[in-house]
Amino acid sequence: MAWREKPKKHLNMTSFHIAQGIHAFDYHSRLNLIATAGINNKVCLWNPYVVSKPVGVLWGHSASVIAVQFFVERKQLFSFSKDKVLRLWDIQHQLSIQRIACSFPKSQEFRCLFHFDEAHGRLFISFNNQLALLAMKSEASNRVKSHEKAVTCVLYNSILKQVISSDKGSTVSFWMIDTGQKIKQFTGCHGNAEISTMALDANETRLLTGSTDGTIKIWDFNGYCHHTLNVGQEGAVDISQILVLKKTILVTAKFDILFARAITPEEWKGCVQHHDDILCAAFLPPQTLVTGSYDGEIVLWNNSTENAHHVLHPDYQRLLKSKLDTKPRKLLTPGRSHSMHPMADHSAIGVRNFEIDTEGKNAVMRLCFLKARKNTAVTGGANLVSCGGSGYVRFWDIRKKQLLAEFLAHSGVGSIIMSTDKTNRYLATGDLDGWLKIWNIEEYRLNSSKNKITKAPTLIRSFQPHEDRISSLEICELGGQLPIIISSSADCSICVTGVCNAPVWLFSQAKHWHIENCLFLTKRDTNSVESEIQICFLRRNLNILYLIKKIKDDSAYNVRSEDINLGIKYNTCMKKTTILWSLSIGVLKELPEVNKPAFLLDPEKCFRKEPEKHPQIPEAPSVFESLKAVFDEKSLFPKEILDHERKAKQFCQERSCEVKKNKK
Repeated sequence: MAWREKPKKHLNMTSFHIAQGIHAFDYHSRLNLIATAGINNKVCLWNPYVVSKPVGVLWGHSASVIAVQFFVERKQLFSFSKDKVLRLWDIQHQLSIQRIACSFPKSQEFRCLFHFDEAHGRLFISFNNQLALLAMKSEASNRVKSHEKAVTCVLYNSILKQVISSDKGSTVSFWMIDTGQKIKQFTGCHGNAEISTMALDANETRLLTGSTDGTIKIWDFNGYCHHTLNVGQEGAVDISQILVLKKTILVTAKFDILFARAITPEEWKGCVQHHDDILCAAFLPPQTLVTGSYDGEIVLWNNSTENAHHVLHPDYQRLLKSKLDTKPRKLLTPGRSHSMHPMADHSAIGVRNFEIDTEGKNAVMRLCFLKARKNTAVTGGANLVSCGGSGYVRFWDIRKKQLLAEFLAHSGVGSIIMSTDKTNRYLATGDLDGWLKIWNIEEYRLNSSKNKITKAPTLIRSFQPHEDRISSLEICELGGQLPIIISSSADCSICVTGVCNAPVWLFSQAKHWHIENCLFLTKRDTNSVESEIQICFLRRNLNILYLIKKIKDDSAYNVRSEDINLGIKYNTCMKKTTILWSLSIGVLKELPEVNKPAFLLDPEKCFRKEPEKHPQIPEAPSVFESLKAVFDEKSLFPKEILDHERKAKQFCQERSCEVKKNKK
């Protein structure tokens, strides 16, 4: 062992003398340990600066150890012995935590090479001309699994309101979208071959499954297989997509495009135009077909004549000759080695040589026509969306053969997939790390322009419902309500959630849900008037953005606090007069100087209390005066009555005096 100290120029040398010798060794830079595979059946751990004896000895092998390698991240060690036994050790406790005995090779004399790919958890062991691959299982977690094996495809049946899913174990499952309950399951649909893709017919009464063995089967929903189409007649073909057209089933598989009429396979009459594997296709009635390949090319076909006429690429566009003038091309080998391919003809737009994309940076994983955009034929604008390599989404105008926009949807994750709803209002994208993003593309690139834009549309939601690669996406609507997103993943799970900030539910979870109550969806107006409510809580730089779209309904919308899983207890009642579009937190503008009002300048004057003044109550007149006022000269009584009353009074007084005299 040698190393160089900074102030010195010469190397410091150290030698280890081990009895009987070793077959191999490995070095752990973090722990500063050297592991040796000893001929004496022992694995020794050494400190580079202590050569006298090992700091640890791992006992357990019954034959000489021929290979060792550190598992750096977990501080563990692999060792492999001559009797074909693999052991995994805990370095800290110096204990064997796993033992695996290999069944091959049969001969005892072999040369072994040992390599552990830590990034992907794969261990390669070679035995002469044989190679063994051992893959580490992911650590057991409490996450619910919808399938026993990785889910490959998910579909939605709008008639039965059911979700259909398939996995690598050739199993097809049916789920109720309203509650998440599994209702039936078909096993062994394609034997030992995995199901790579699925499709529904136009009436949604038949299910088509395609597998990696090159067969397509047509099923009813009772599990009966009506037809079997063998696409790979010359050998196994990995089917990438199935398109069910009018009286035609179109299949893309690697370089080939095949179709079947009356379940009889026929070769695609158009010549080979792709230089690499065909990964996806899309159809726009009445006769426009597009196919995307691994090298980033999108070929436009006439489905009736089966003739290709244009090639679209992010870096170039070119015109193709008719199939009568085009000579067959030699296909690339699966290795995808760098090679130069000239243009098809001299009429190509921008004639030049181009290099095949061997790393899949522009690979087209999904194609989708924006069929809801009816006016693009007149006003122009994007009517085709593609996505794939390097996390980019691109919008094309196939009428003008022009790339209108591209934006980076997911950075640093490789290829992505996508799906859009029937109204082309929302676009969902998923990546290899399990992240899902939902975009608003309703008004994105509605008009054509000469310059390509790179600004992304409005991002509604970004979250991670899965722990592994998202394999399939589906956006559906339930009875005119807001769309919901169904996603499947290689982590064996299927999730369903809303467009906005709704909870994420897993199929096969213990508690069934009631999706209409949980997603607080609003029904659309019967007159096709947009009436929907979206409450989105997007956390960006500690700002909470509330998006509430137009509400046009006679009744009020009650949102219950238990339906919103945000840890905030509140009740909200929104009536039809609510027309909030967005509310965000930002920097307020500086206000101009304002003159203080009079009540602030002189509050005593404005708010001084006045002494209370009580109104004077006049004294009540005496009874005599009241009567006098009543019986005065102006009274209605005649004068004779008043004179008689006066005489009577005088008589009473005289009579009273006489009585007093008599008593005396």
